[in-house]
Amino acid sequence: MPHNRRQFLSATAAGAAAALLPGCGSHGSEPQMPVAYELGKPLPWVNWAGNQHCFPKYRTSPSTEAEVVDTLRQAQGQVRAVGAGHSFAALVPTDDTLIATDLLSGLVSHDAASLQAELWAGTRLNEVGPLLAGVEQALPNMPDVDHFALGGAIATSVHGTGIRLGSLSSRIVGLTLATPSGELIECSANQRPEVFHAARVSVGALGIITRVRLQNDKPFELTEINRVERTEDVLADLEKRLAQHRHFEFLPLPNSDLAATVVTDLAKLGDVNVGEDDPKALADLRKVFDVVSWMPGSNLVYDRLLKIAMGDTASSVRTGPSYQVFPHLRGVRFREMEYAVPADAGPACIREILQTIRDKKIPVCFPLEYRRIAADDIWLSMFSGQASATISVHQYGDLDPTPYFAAIEPIFWKYQGRPHWGKLHTLDAQRLAALYPRHWQDFQEVRRHLDPLGKMLNPYLKKILGA
Repeated sequence: MPHNRRQFLSATAAGAAAALLPGCGSHGSEPQMPVAYELGKPLPWVNWAGNQHCFPKYRTSPSTEAEVVDTLRQAQGQVRAVGAGHSFAALVPTDDTLIATDLLSGLVSHDAASLQAELWAGTRLNEVGPLLAGVEQALPNMPDVDHFALGGAIATSVHGTGIRLGSLSSRIVGLTLATPSGELIECSANQRPEVFHAARVSVGALGIITRVRLQNDKPFELTEINRVERTEDVLADLEKRLAQHRHFEFLPLPNSDLAATVVTDLAKLGDVNVGEDDPKALADLRKVFDVVSWMPGSNLVYDRLLKIAMGDTASSVRTGPSYQVFPHLRGVRFREMEYAVPADAGPACIREILQTIRDKKIPVCFPLEYRRIAADDIWLSMFSGQASATISVHQYGDLDPTPYFAAIEPIFWKYQGRPHWGKLHTLDAQRLAALYPRHWQDFQEVRRHLDPLGKMLNPYLKKILGA
């Protein structure tokens, strides 16, 4: 038997793949272009996950605010902006005007005394870290995917994990918004505060954010330790771990008793890297699951294989500058649903999801993800007025996630969960309004004032905003 458990899992997966019989397991593949191009028609736009597309008649990539303003003023029909295209929800699609923010990138200015920095909103998160490091600043927290554009991450309230840390939107102290009428608005808590409170999480319904001013920290280094443990052991000790560590999250493995845990704290002298991210892990996990899922008692076989392969000790340690430790490799395409439930309801909610997967014999092996985020005061933030636990449910990109997500989503509703704005869900404006009783109407009033003709609203936004 190989000594390294990653080698064991990989070897088990290879054996599983070789043993697959006709009709057993999944043989799907991910098309590079899931929609066909027709000669003479507009080129299709497709998101990263391959589940959203459109055929915009006009595309542009402005490199200045003046060009953004002119495009918005002159645009006919619906207008949508796109950054990295990592939203699973249909926030971007339009067959009229699509504005890419890629060229609005880089550091605008910084202030060493206040540790604030202004960046162009098209800047990717994997560029933000080095840019801030160059001026002796750092984001206090980041999501574990760093491909997002800053503007899109803000529009959908992207977040990391940490009970004392909020979403990326909570770090905004000022922004500049280009409106559908061609106005350029600078806003903050003291300047045009109603626009500021609405624009910090807006699903792109107010216009296009061009610049963002962030409140940062001094640069710092982190050490991340990854382990595999029993899910119930993690849940029994969850509050202690959350309080003890700067960042903590865990990823329960469906149809198994195991979970991956990720503990991240400020680095100590002498911390060194041990092992590395395994880009094949999710693919290997799937192969193992596929080959045993048809067997009687498959859950027991699958769980046993994982316990042999993964054990219960530290599997990897990563240490270095914060912006290098926060993100992880994402080599497998997937679709995702995520809800934020009140923090106290998190453990019960994740337990019910895992039990439902077992009870309904849902054939899924893609890990769930459980994180904690501090409350904020942003009108349409998922964390508005409440500390939250976010629970993410994933499916591989070449499989239809609908049956699986449909079985799980009502559990989130039971716990008064708020869906992540950039991920898949089925709620409409009426049900969403009930989840944001304090400021839903405030946001709608600002939206109607800035975009009375609904220029920024595609069909999906009309559904979720009731416009």
